[in-house]
Amino acid sequence: MINRLATLIKFGIVGVMNTAVDALVFTMLAALGRPALIAQLISYSCGVLNSYWWNRRWTFRDARRQGPNNELLRFVITNLIVLVISSLILFLSNHILGWNLVISKAAATILGMILNYIASRYWVFRAVSATASYPNPNTDTNERSVS
Repeated sequence: MINRLATLIKFGIVGVMNTAVDALVFTMLAALGRPALIAQLISYSCGVLNSYWWNRRWTFRDARRQGPNNELLRFVITNLIVLVISSLILFLSNHILGWNLVISKAAATILGMILNYIASRYWVFRAVSATASYPNPNTDTNERSVS
């Protein structure tokens, strides 16, 4: 339980950093007159790079993971899906519902963070148990040790 909470807190800290990177780049590009969806693509990509580095090295570090190639592929797939969903939310809320661009971006970011955490914890950075054929119900192989 404490490991799960520590992982969630670390993911939240990384998420705040990613959001700051994303928001800063998005704001700069929007201020320069770039279309919102182009700014979204570029700013989200910057946040993704930050996210992978910090989550791999800090939040979900584990010696017995599935391997960096498989992990990177899952990370890219996850973030492409989240990018499509968040871009759709940004477009629908801003252009169809008429919400302010900042509110639309916030809604897209919050939904993206929730989806990204679920995918990261249970699919991208999941630990491969040494006893995969006989899992121990008293342990959670997705939890990492806290240093």
